[in-house]
Amino acid sequence: MIKTLIKLKLLKYALVGGALAAYAVKKYCDQKNKAKKTEIKKPLLLTRY
Repeated sequence: MIKTLIKLKLLKYALVGGALAAYAVKKYCDQKNKAKKTEIKKPLLLTRY
């Protein structure tokens, strides 16, 4: 019984830790993509002949 409870607690911590890691990676990637988008946006120089 005690072993089962310990395994369930470890499983819970693993799931929560995995979810937090996935959230952190997603937030980091979104931040990088946002920086790339703002970096690419440059005004086009239109010249008239």
